[in-house]
Amino acid sequence: MIDKSLLFKKIENNLFYGGLCDADYYQVHGQIAAANNKALRNWSKLVSIFWIYCLLMSLKSPAYMACRPAYAVSLGLCIFSYLCSRFVVTWFPNTVIIFKYIFRLSLLGGGIGIALCQPDLRSITLFAVAIISPSIFIDSMMSSFIVHISALILYIFMGRNVISPEVYSWGLGNYILFSIFGLLIGLSINRARFERYIYAEYETKLAEAQMQFAYFDRLTGLRNRRAYEEKLLQLQDEPQSEFCVIMADINGLKTVNDTIGHNAGDELITGASKCLSEAFDGINTIYRIGGDEFCIIMPASAEKTCLCLSRLEELFSNWRGRYVNSLSVSVGVASSKDHEDVESVVAEADKKMYDCKRNYPINRSGKENTI
Repeated sequence: MIDKSLLFKKIENNLFYGGLCDADYYQVHGQIAAANNKALRNWSKLVSIFWIYCLLMSLKSPAYMACRPAYAVSLGLCIFSYLCSRFVVTWFPNTVIIFKYIFRLSLLGGGIGIALCQPDLRSITLFAVAIISPSIFIDSMMSSFIVHISALILYIFMGRNVISPEVYSWGLGNYILFSIFGLLIGLSINRARFERYIYAEYETKLAEAQMQFAYFDRLTGLRNRRAYEEKLLQLQDEPQSEFCVIMADINGLKTVNDTIGHNAGDELITGASKCLSEAFDGINTIYRIGGDEFCIIMPASAEKTCLCLSRLEELFSNWRGRYVNSLSVSVGVASSKDHEDVESVVAEADKKMYDCKRNYPINRSGKENTI
């Protein structure tokens, strides 16, 4: 049995959105539905006032009698669109795109014939501008603007050949014909809009993937050495900033690789990265700068550093892996308060870390080096 909701979603996706993937469809559908409903509500009110004015003018002037039925139908469609945007869309959000196109029928569709029925070129131009402008603001896209301006030029060009209003007698058949034409214009604009969205999303995801590859370590997800070196250059350009550098090196990684295997070694590396990320939660400047070496750069705070290192010690003591049951690191800490340049801070932290490593195996190292 065919799922009607999925079938409707597929038709709507391909007809209105140009065929987005499911994730993009649901994301875009929610965003666009809210924006369209707000625009539809505001513009349907304004255009309803415009059609009421036109209908009243047609009652006073015999020259506009041919347009009177079209004015009435267009007014009815606008009022219907407004009421739906106020009430129906609240209960059925998926219907906003349908009511948007019903609103378009009263503008791009019925409006073409109404503009051509005007007795002079000035009236044709004014009507065409009034009919086109709401659609421009609803779509707010350059291609939409070009299409509508082209339609405006077409109205004026055709209007120059109007001999008298009677030439364009206005009946229901003509209204439906022009409405279908307007609907096709709207569909083509909307599809072009979302095809551009798909391309932009692809470009964004590609750029994010390139950024991830360039600045993040694939095994751990932490920032890599390139990001670390750029951070050091940034700190050099900010001599007034106070920071501390924490160097951490996994104990016994080479032995594990040689005796158990590289899968076990990778387990130690990923385990250490997870413990570091959890212990230094909220600090996004954690780097894997070598095979078994990590670096954390954080604001200079003795209390915060001690808390993070205590938390790290607890996490390591509770860590258990598939291949290895224990994990420990050697840690060295240095502060910019005690040094004049970035290089000396890093060198001091590195030296303290290797001093601790000589006393391996321990997993509470570095406490004596905290700032």
